[in-house]
Amino acid sequence: MRIRPALRVAAAVVLALAASGCFNAFNLLDDNFKPKGQSIAVLAGVPEDANLAVVALVTEELRKQSRYQVMSQAQIAGAVKPYPQVIKGPYRSAYFEVDVDWKLTDKQKLTALQRALGVDYLYVVWAPTAVSYGGSGANLKLVGQLFEFPGAKEVGHGAFQLLLQKDKPDYLKQGAEKVARQLAEETGMLKR
Repeated sequence: MRIRPALRVAAAVVLALAASGCFNAFNLLDDNFKPKGQSIAVLAGVPEDANLAVVALVTEELRKQSRYQVMSQAQIAGAVKPYPQVIKGPYRSAYFEVDVDWKLTDKQKLTALQRALGVDYLYVVWAPTAVSYGGSGANLKLVGQLFEFPGAKEVGHGAFQLLLQKDKPDYLKQGAEKVARQLAEETGMLKR
């Protein structure tokens, strides 16, 4: 009988940790990185509603929290046709978990997109899978990579989870705030 309440507590703790964003969404590959430019576009790697929602929120939060000149999603859609579009991402498969391989990203496509956008950096976020629970929400499994141009040099990346819950839309926004803050902080572009 006592096992059931213990399971409820454990489930609540797991959900709270996921909701609070206990994740490291962005890791620099070179600790000596210094930004060479200031313009950035945040792209959805797959044309799915959840991916677009996350990218829109991260775009908004980067504008607020960073010194980057952040291209709006409307500007991206005007410069890239069609947008969003599928960009081969850094994973072999994505079911309940994402099998990450950072070398698989289609850098040629990113280079073409960067030329169309004219920015110094592309931050691409993929939400290739979500684990749904009871119709009330989903745990989004995401991967993101930051590339510097010219040259499509990978600056950093991260794999993380965000909670999408119908009755608590702030969870997704709070997660996007943390993603944007980590990216800005790690790249030395956080507003002071």
